This record gives sequence, C-alpha cells and structure tokens, in this order.
Amino acid sequence: MMTKTLIAASVLAGLLLAGPATAAPQTYTIVSKLSRVSFNLEHQGFIQLFGTLRLAPGNFVFDAEDWSQSSVAVKMPIPSLDMGDAVWNQQIRGDSAWKALFSRAEIGFRSTKLEQTGPQQGLLHGELSLAGVTKPVTLQLRFNKLGLNQVSEKPSVGFAATTTIKRSDFGLDAYADLVGDALAVNIQLEAAVGADGDAGHATTALGVKPMGGMADQMGKGGKAGSSH
Repeated sequence: MMTKTLIAASVLAGLLLAGPATAAPQTYTIVSKLSRVSFNLEHQGFIQLFGTLRLAPGNFVFDAEDWSQSSVAVKMPIPSLDMGDAVWNQQIRGDSAWKALFSRAEIGFRSTKLEQTGPQQGLLHGELSLAGVTKPVTLQLRFNKLGLNQVSEKPSVGFAATTTIKRSDFGLDAYADLVGDALAVNIQLEAAVGADGDAGHATTALGVKPMGGMADQMGKGGKAGSSH
C-alpha cells in the first residue's frame, strides 16, 4: 500500500509541479461508476422532472496549463436513461412518440474548443448528437480539482458543466402542451490516470432490459401506459 501511495504521489507531483514550459496534455479515464449527466424539464407547470444518464467508459485529454490543448468526446448510452422509476422507464420506451430517441444506442458529444475564462471557469464548445440530430452547444465548465484520490490513490480530476438545450431542436417535440421544451443539463465528471476498474459494470436503467431493442420495448402497438 505504501509503495502504491508513493508512486501515485510521485505522478501527481509531476502533474502539479510541472511549469508551463514542460506541461503537456494528460489523458484521463472517465470514472464511469461516479460520473453522471442529469437533466430536468417542466412537467405541466407543477414540478421539474429529473432524469439521469450514465457516461460510457472512455478517455479525454486535459491540459491544466493550456486548456485550449484539451479535447473530449463522450457517449451516453440510451439504455442508461433513468427517470427513477422502473415502470415509468418502460412506459417511455414503449411510447412511439419517443422512437427517435430510444431507437438509437447513444447520445454523443464531441468538443470543438475549450476556452478558459477564469481560474476555474471555462466554456466548452462542441457538437451534441441526440435522436439523430447534431447541433452545436456550449457548456459552462467548472474545473473543480486536480489531486490524488484518497480511495483509488490515482491522480484524478473533476469537472462540472451545465447548459440548457431545447428538445424540439432535436426533433423531440412530443407532448409540448404537457412537458417543457427546455432541458437543463448538469454534468458531473470525475476521471483518473489509468484504467477504469468499473468499466464492465451494467449501466442500464431500472426496469430496462439490457439487451432489449426498440421492438422489444415497443411491443406491437405504440404506447404502454402514460409516459408523461
């Protein structure tokens, strides 16, 4: 344990102490067990509905000295989309109004530019691919911490990012009279140097069949209960 700690501390010291002349972009692995994308939208004016998505295992590059040298491309598996209730998760997948979303395997984001606007603040520009439509988006980014994770003993980094999109921009305009168009998105991302030991864990939402395709979820006739 002591040897692992000393090695990890040495790697971290190199990351923290390297000056601008020697700093280089570092590749980090997403900690898939911890990282999440959450979203909320208005429900008939009564409340805000909340849902979550998992981030698929993957890597990105971050340069703490020169943010412009950073890049990220992440995927969010559609089977991981979770509204917090097993029955409801099945109902929305059984509603033909959401076929454009649930007939695809994932949501994707690819960065085009990262600009630093403050000591821990930045703007992450990129392209979001959702329900077969790709649109430019900009996220407000906060660089939380670069340091040694006390549990994994790995040099780690953490970010938070927020943005708001309109679901109708991506062709998801069902039930506009009942459910809000604006989706507020919040991303919590933790990553580390080295492999993700939890990459093989299941990411499917409550009540969702891991191998079920759209045909399995939809059945024959379109809607299964109330999805809204």
